[in-house]
Amino acid sequence: MIDIEDFEAVFPDGVTYSHGIVSQIQEFQHALGGKTFFERLLAMLKIQSGRRAYPPKNTQQLHDLHKRIIAADTSLHNKHCLIFYLLKDLAPQHHRTTDLATGFALDVRLEKRFWTFIEGLWSLDHIEFRTAVEHLTHPSIIPTFPDEILLTLMKGRDNLGSIGVHKSTEDDMLPLAYYNCVKPPLEDPKTRDEFAKYLSGRNVTETYYWIRERPDHEHSHLLEILIEQTLERSAWAHDNTNVYPRQDKAVEFVSLPFSSEEEEFIEKFLTEGKGRTFRGAEDTVLMRQVAMGRLTEVANEAGTRGRRHDGVNWDLLKDGVGQGLGPRKDEQDFVV
Repeated sequence: MIDIEDFEAVFPDGVTYSHGIVSQIQEFQHALGGKTFFERLLAMLKIQSGRRAYPPKNTQQLHDLHKRIIAADTSLHNKHCLIFYLLKDLAPQHHRTTDLATGFALDVRLEKRFWTFIEGLWSLDHIEFRTAVEHLTHPSIIPTFPDEILLTLMKGRDNLGSIGVHKSTEDDMLPLAYYNCVKPPLEDPKTRDEFAKYLSGRNVTETYYWIRERPDHEHSHLLEILIEQTLERSAWAHDNTNVYPRQDKAVEFVSLPFSSEEEEFIEKFLTEGKGRTFRGAEDTVLMRQVAMGRLTEVANEAGTRGRRHDGVNWDLLKDGVGQGLGPRKDEQDFVV
């Protein structure tokens, strides 16, 4: 078995980080928001220094990083994992029958679950999202950095153009695939909010039922996100609205089976809260009232004079409802 404390044995034939490898990793770092998951592993295992340790820019820095890994107060398999990751970076420089990283993993008998996990993190750090998800959703893996990984799958796609990587529409499914397999806790508010936005852009109804499954104290905030993603121009202006048009989302939204508490909260949010500035906020309230048979409220609505929504003149609709109700217009809680 290889002596991992022997630098020359671990990194044979003078393999090191070339300028090209370093530049590419730095581009990936930028696309990932400034930090790779390898760096997160180093921090989690308390292997840090005063300066940025990864990527090592020359042989001496690689030597220093290797020393810190070997000296770290952590398990042997953790050290194997970190070295395996570094060797994956360097493998293209080492032209032998067996891949450099694979040969190391086989030599130290790296457990398959750790091997799979590092393959996933390495792929994620190198913007190979589909391959990363295939590895990181393996049932043998204990989820590590689940919120951070989900956020990267959602936000990292937006930065692919900056490093010349084509953004595939098929990759839009990857965050949902990862979430369904791993079930991240979404303890990080930023990740939770981004996932709510991501879901809202895909399916309004599924988002609503997902919100219901979340802890009670999160419901109001997540409902606000769902409303904003459905109505507010800034939230959907850059989406592919031909696939999931705003009007379809709005109709779907007003037909949801809200509880009485949710109904009250949403109506107040759209008439008195931040949502009152959203496009079609009052129209949405009226559409909901019509959908739920709250016709007396529609007939007595005073804020829609002269407005049209998708070709419908609310004055004419309101007058028609009032005439249909006749003397019942003034009754309370009329429901059909």
